[in-house]
Amino acid sequence: MDITQGSILIAQPFLQDGYFKRSVIYLCEHTEHGSLGFIMNRPQGLLLRDVFPHIKNGNFPVFEGGPVSSNQLYYIHTLGEKLSDSLEITKGVYWGGNFFELAHLIEHGKIRSGQVRFFVGYSGWEANQLDEELIGNTWFLQPSVYDELIQVKPTELWGTELTKLNPGYRAFSDFSHDPSLN
Repeated sequence: MDITQGSILIAQPFLQDGYFKRSVIYLCEHTEHGSLGFIMNRPQGLLLRDVFPHIKNGNFPVFEGGPVSSNQLYYIHTLGEKLSDSLEITKGVYWGGNFFELAHLIEHGKIRSGQVRFFVGYSGWEANQLDEELIGNTWFLQPSVYDELIQVKPTELWGTELTKLNPGYRAFSDFSHDPSLN
C-alpha cells in the first residue's frame, strides 16, 4: 500500500519507542519533502478551555499529536467551508484553518465534539524517513475512515485498529504496557 494522506499508521506490537508505543497516527501530509500526522489515541487530560480559558464552551479534549512543536495547537476537522484557510486532507476531512472563526463557532455552540479534534504538537518525518520505518516494520499502514476513527474510545483505538488487521493481534492489545507485569 502506498503512503497517502488520510491513511493511518498503527504502531507494531513490539515497538518499544516510548513516544510512539501503541500509537495510531492519522497522516495529514505526505510529500517528497516528508510526512506529518497526529497521534489519535493519546488524550492529554486537558480541554480546549484549559488552554484558552476565554473560549466559552471549550469542552473539547486536547490530544498529544507528537513530539514536534509541542508548544503549538493544531486541529483536524470536518467543517470544510465553515472554516476559511482549511486544507483538505481527504474528502470531508480538513486540517487547520482560521482559528478565530473556529473559536467563534465553538463559543456559539455550533460545533459538536466529533467535528474537530485538537492536538498539541505533531508527528513528523523527513523525506523518505517514513518509507524506511515502514520497511523496517515499525508501523502497519492502513487506509482509514476518519468518522470511524473518532468514534472509538482513544484508549481502545490501537487495539481496535490492530484487530482489524488481523483478529489474532487482539491478544497484543490485552498485554500490559509493561511486559514485566504480565
